[in-house]
Amino acid sequence: MIQSITAPSASSTGPVASSGNATLGKQDFLKLLITQLRNQDPLNPLDQNQFLAQTAQFTSLENLQNISGQLAEMNTRAQSQALTQGASLLGKPATAVGRDVFLATSGASLEFTVQAPGDVQLQILDAQNTVVRQLATKADQPGVYDVAWDGLDAAGQSLSPGVYHYRVVPVGGALAVAAQGTLSGMTPGATGVVYHLGNAVVRADDLITVG
Repeated sequence: MIQSITAPSASSTGPVASSGNATLGKQDFLKLLITQLRNQDPLNPLDQNQFLAQTAQFTSLENLQNISGQLAEMNTRAQSQALTQGASLLGKPATAVGRDVFLATSGASLEFTVQAPGDVQLQILDAQNTVVRQLATKADQPGVYDVAWDGLDAAGQSLSPGVYHYRVVPVGGALAVAAQGTLSGMTPGATGVVYHLGNAVVRADDLITVG
């Protein structure tokens, strides 16, 4: 007479090693799959379709981790290339149409230099590069100008103090820049490499002339 055979309890095989992470990695997934196969009931083995589905999940997990690793490597290479290219610009004269500005509780001053008179528009961007306010002014003659920003957005709401970015957009034949001088340094940032141009911090896409 054949007696039924039951799968051993989890306690008889010893505890499965824990990786110490809340998220299972591919090694943890493989260990669970092997343990399941080892402890299956010979009279009621694991369904083939279920086994294939679990194997496909494991393959997908491994592929996703490989892709994530490749993307991280590409990002590291891109940052390294950007730093190398940026270093070649240091010491050269440059002009930029945008720069960072710190918004205090009392507001901020947006400085720019006009080379040819005309209308000028200032676009203020937040950390997500969203235009939160636009200010228009008229420059009657060449020179350095300051436009006061009260710290309000386009809807009249007060914005949180912190670092913002503004760009100078000449209108009607005007010629103006937000900063000019010599590129004296650079710093990797969340939006890419930023440069120190005179007393201003500018982004790579702000630069309009170098050298």
